[in-house]
Amino acid sequence: MMNEEQRKYYRELYDKLAKKYSKEELVDAFVFPSDMTDEQRKQADEMLFEERKKKLANRSPKEKLLSGLLRIRYQIKSYVQQSQFDETKSSIFFLNEYLKVINKKQKDLAEDIGVHVTRLSRILNGKEKLSLAIAYRLEAHSGDLIPAIIWWKLVQKEIEQEIKTSNQKKMEEKQKVKNIIYQRA
Repeated sequence: MMNEEQRKYYRELYDKLAKKYSKEELVDAFVFPSDMTDEQRKQADEMLFEERKKKLANRSPKEKLLSGLLRIRYQIKSYVQQSQFDETKSSIFFLNEYLKVINKKQKDLAEDIGVHVTRLSRILNGKEKLSLAIAYRLEAHSGDLIPAIIWWKLVQKEIEQEIKTSNQKKMEEKQKVKNIIYQRA
């Protein structure tokens, strides 16, 4: 609840702004605190929640697709900006999410982006990394809503984690080197 001093301040602010802007402009541009009780606020929140549910239920297929693609985009973008690695948020996970959002089978996506279905299957099963070429194709396929750079940064985050944790692979590759040009004492 606002006290009398706050109410006076906001009334003066409103009066000052009302001289400069129409009521419609004020409504569009400003949020004024309300004098709602906790019960009224709870009711308003419930009404807003119900209205939001109705809007979500009545979205067109195109709106659902756009919403899903943007969700994936921002989830990947947010994840790659984090310093922590989370193995559950892999390119495989997001590619599967992409398949769900576009409501296609692996075979159909493979055909759409011009790769053999077995190659896409290898990527989705972790046998092969998502390549730059496929990242470009996924960008085009999403109508440029999920840029190739986001897919690529996701793959690079996985490679970075692999470099940090794969000592066995590092040792295997080290054994293949014949002439080490600098040895530490």
